[in-house]
Amino acid sequence: MSPPDLPPLFCPFPAQEHPRLRQLEEEALARWACQLETPTRHVDLEKLCRGHFPLLLGHAHPTVPPERLGAALDFLIWNFSWNDQMGEVPPVWLQEQSWLALAVLQGATPARDAPPSLWLLRDIRERLLGSMPRAWRERFIQSCQSYFRGTIREARVRSERLCLDVSSYVELRRLSAGTSLVFTQMEALEGFFLPEDILAHPTLVQLMYTATDVMAWANDLFSLERDLRDEFHPNLVLSLRLERTLSLDRAVHAAAEMHDTAVRRFLVQERALPSFGAHDAAVSRLVLGLRRWIRANLDWSQVTGRYPRTATSQCSRVA
Repeated sequence: MSPPDLPPLFCPFPAQEHPRLRQLEEEALARWACQLETPTRHVDLEKLCRGHFPLLLGHAHPTVPPERLGAALDFLIWNFSWNDQMGEVPPVWLQEQSWLALAVLQGATPARDAPPSLWLLRDIRERLLGSMPRAWRERFIQSCQSYFRGTIREARVRSERLCLDVSSYVELRRLSAGTSLVFTQMEALEGFFLPEDILAHPTLVQLMYTATDVMAWANDLFSLERDLRDEFHPNLVLSLRLERTLSLDRAVHAAAEMHDTAVRRFLVQERALPSFGAHDAAVSRLVLGLRRWIRANLDWSQVTGRYPRTATSQCSRVA
């Protein structure tokens, strides 16, 4: 089934590109060419090129020196690769492998017969977490755990052939979208660290939830053509179609309206943030990072080879 045309999505944040994006891409491809097994190298590298992952990270962090982005970029690529590998496995197997991956991130050494992806993750962990403050490392591990829980729950939904109501879907997507990973990494990459009590402030929690919704719902729209191959694949459009008894075209437009409303809600929430005293400068950097990630996700979604081209023919409108 072919989806209707994707409406243009509202995004008032300016697009920014890392000035050394080509270098980021070339260095990432060189690193991964050494990691991939020879029999699958051509196919995997071709898929990696089409993914345009350096563009996503480069647009989200346009002012960070490229040498500081390498480990984060490898972890981003690893996550997408892991998601592809685990996309069709039974939930029990996914859960087992996910907790093994979490153990590696916590410092465990993979078993000798462990999949190559876990050994690769061990190397990425050393570069990603080695010099970071303990409190930040613990928070990053917690964000990884939340992400794995979300992907496991999504696998169970598919396995049980469920179509979630919109509220349940939104709750699940906030876990499986993985934004907690990149929002936590943002601090390390941009060079600021916020205390736990500041990050737990309700206004910041809600702002990050809204940014997550914006990014997740945009991805749902861009990936819809792929997701329609499995009618029980979790997707906002499919939940809207079932809950509101909509045609597919009307469900797509309803999802786009939800996206645009969430962007406007982000702007309202941003303006309503209170003062955090000595932490105001760091909070401002966090908010700027959220804005950049929202825009980077939208720009990347329109060019990545992970989504069918017919779903990405429309450009975003900029307020």
